[in-house]
Amino acid sequence: MNQKNLTHCTDCEGFYRRDFLKAGVLGLFGLGMADLFRLKANAISADSREGTAKSVILIWMGGGPSHLDLWDLKPDAPEEIRGTFKPIKTNVPGIEICEHMPKIAQQMDKICLIRSMTSPEAAHERGTHYMMTGFQPLPGFAVPSYGSVVSKLKEQLSALPPYIAIPSPIAYGGAGFLGAALDPFSPGGNPGDKNFKVRNMQPPRGISMERVDRRRSLRQAVDSAFKKYETGSDRAQAVDEFYTAAYDLISSSEARAAFDLKSEPNQIRDAYRRDGFGQSSLLARRLVEADVRFVTVSNGGWDNHNNIFSSLRGRLGKFDQTVATLVSDLSDRGMLDSTMVIAMGEFGRTPTINRNGGRDHYPRVFSIMLAGGGIKGGQVIGSSDPRGMEPAETPVRPEDLSATIYHCLGIDYNQSIESPEGVRIVLSRGGRPIREALS
Repeated sequence: MNQKNLTHCTDCEGFYRRDFLKAGVLGLFGLGMADLFRLKANAISADSREGTAKSVILIWMGGGPSHLDLWDLKPDAPEEIRGTFKPIKTNVPGIEICEHMPKIAQQMDKICLIRSMTSPEAAHERGTHYMMTGFQPLPGFAVPSYGSVVSKLKEQLSALPPYIAIPSPIAYGGAGFLGAALDPFSPGGNPGDKNFKVRNMQPPRGISMERVDRRRSLRQAVDSAFKKYETGSDRAQAVDEFYTAAYDLISSSEARAAFDLKSEPNQIRDAYRRDGFGQSSLLARRLVEADVRFVTVSNGGWDNHNNIFSSLRGRLGKFDQTVATLVSDLSDRGMLDSTMVIAMGEFGRTPTINRNGGRDHYPRVFSIMLAGGGIKGGQVIGSSDPRGMEPAETPVRPEDLSATIYHCLGIDYNQSIESPEGVRIVLSRGGRPIREALS
């Protein structure tokens, strides 16, 4: 994989999160900004069926969260496996999760746990690629992520970009061979900061919207003079669309309002927590409320090779409050049925605790959380064996997860998309929706 643009090391392998989107100053609607919105160029046909989900919020738990210490505790296993955390009951009889997630436990009737995810990929980079695309890495072939495919195949519903990554893009969460214009838009700041401000939502300093409008009119006049020389040029037509999309974003008061966290009541902001993850999750809710199709929220730091229990004890309290608030808030607003929420990482952690009091990479069985958007809550799909080492029943592969996501969004997961080189891939190669999870 090309590492040229990687920045900011985040885990034990020195795996860097890619800076997929480098948005420049808007300027005179420069091509750099316009390129961000090549959202409808060369569009391929969307599946005609309407799914239950309109949008997806994907919480990325980068590093690989421990299934044995969050979602699939083994209190009867030997001490070197079960660890120090204890299970607690949830509001669904028979389902138990970690004692440090009591608020999520009270939302379990809305949540579906998959306890039998399985993958052969134990490296951060390869595991992330597999979970973010549904494809194991293919040498020299950049497969698009779920968000980019959704941007390509589903109608854009507002002036906002259909795919947004908060606070920054996830590795392998880009458009791959579909082209950089279908990479996610990033707000370029930490929503938890007091002075959080989204880049590129305002004209450059000294240029009013009136002046922007005049420049747009001038550009349209110049373009029209050259139209007769560019008849049949897909590139020229596409560039027109990119400029239009860029203009729509900065000129839309609704788009700007969606990013305005200060308009939220203090009670709601406090409930989500006033930190980066909490306010990013609140922003995600506001964006899907404003018709954004796919939002990712980065929540790294789960690569616990050392002292896992002290590390998780502090982290889980914050995670618990934010995720429980997101699920309940979506439900209270009548949005959960149309919004799929996913919380997952690239793999789980080893059942046996290592000599440093941590757990290492383990993809053979792990857990993920789903809610809303056509997912039936209050249940557990699959199970691991008594020591959390292998799937005991209903193994679920990343291909099956991808088929489930596409199915819930009303996208035909058996359809294919084509790379510029003419290589066609099926969206979910051999995957099938997780039928037991569907409402």
